[in-house]
Amino acid sequence: MQKAHMAEGLSHWIGRRRDARLRPVAGEQEIGVAALSQPSPERPGESAPRQQSRHPRIDAHCHIVIPEVLEMTRAVKLRGSGPGKRDWIPEESRRAHREQADQTEEKLLHPEARLPDMDAMGIDIQVVSMNLPTPAYWAAAAVGQRIARACNEGVAAFVRRRPDRFLGIGVVPLQDVRLALRELDHIAGLDLRGVQIPSNVRNREVGEAAFRPFWARAAELGLPVIIHPRGFTHDDRLHKFFLWNTIGQPLEEALAMASLIHEGVLDAYPDLRVVMSHGGGYLPYYSGRGDRAFHSRPEPKRNIAKPPSAYFPRFYYDSVVFDPDMMPRLIRQAGADRIVMGTDYPRGEVEEDPVGFIGGLAGVSAADKLRMMSTNAQALFGLPAQAGGPGGLPDQER
Repeated sequence: MQKAHMAEGLSHWIGRRRDARLRPVAGEQEIGVAALSQPSPERPGESAPRQQSRHPRIDAHCHIVIPEVLEMTRAVKLRGSGPGKRDWIPEESRRAHREQADQTEEKLLHPEARLPDMDAMGIDIQVVSMNLPTPAYWAAAAVGQRIARACNEGVAAFVRRRPDRFLGIGVVPLQDVRLALRELDHIAGLDLRGVQIPSNVRNREVGEAAFRPFWARAAELGLPVIIHPRGFTHDDRLHKFFLWNTIGQPLEEALAMASLIHEGVLDAYPDLRVVMSHGGGYLPYYSGRGDRAFHSRPEPKRNIAKPPSAYFPRFYYDSVVFDPDMMPRLIRQAGADRIVMGTDYPRGEVEEDPVGFIGGLAGVSAADKLRMMSTNAQALFGLPAQAGGPGGLPDQER
């Protein structure tokens, strides 16, 4: 009863919010926007397998929890308290985390518990991952490999319970590149659709030469690499006001992008696909200074021949930015074909109405909205296009 009530409440709230967001702008046909925002023909919470639409609406940024992995990481004892090892979460944030965990526990653990919310949001498929706790990457290599393997097996098992509604993303023990390569092969064998890594590994930038074999193998396998930060390494000034998250994590994403660009990783592996969480952090929205430095100084062009912003279309980005005014800038910088819809479901800072968020963007064509809600993620995660069925845009809008 409580779950049904929560889903009904979410559906009512989204409906009112979406009505306001989906008023057509000048030059935009109302039928195209409306088609994008209609819920799929299924009763909320229905447990029968879902017939996929031609263009299923895909949430590319969602999280689950594997209890066994949490237990394994709790057993890792970190030595020292330097950057990246300190517990950056102050007690005030820790209490809020516990409250959110209590409210969302069933949804983090069980596929069926998520379906009412997915239906209320208009989401057909979630791409799910577990954001590994930081100790997993400070563990000894063999321990890190066991943690990664338990996570990957757990994500695969979660997806197998409802393969019509979920795709899975794996993890690797990137503190040991040799073992990470082995786990990449295992991820591909489990039919997980990508690999998630942190924005740094033991304070080392992800574009450094030591990680080149990982990037090469991910490109060879065709596995998208999702970069998702967990806190911030140098957190001394960010303890108050949740700043370790609201400022620290977007900065981590900007640093990861900058590392991959300036170290030449994107030039070295043209087939590599990298997905930046949370719209890429700060970098796509403050690119002028980096481009200016490229033209005025020698350091930025040590390994690259183009300004940093020229590499922005090489990344993919999710839409979890919460501010619709940011999206036109991201579209101009990267292209609508590089953006996938996301929510960060189910706890914390969640975009409760992802379809309305994309559908209500002013000045964006219905075709581009369809790309961001559906077809970009279909192609990115290897989901075959359906031959028919409901959903997407009417024929006259394609």
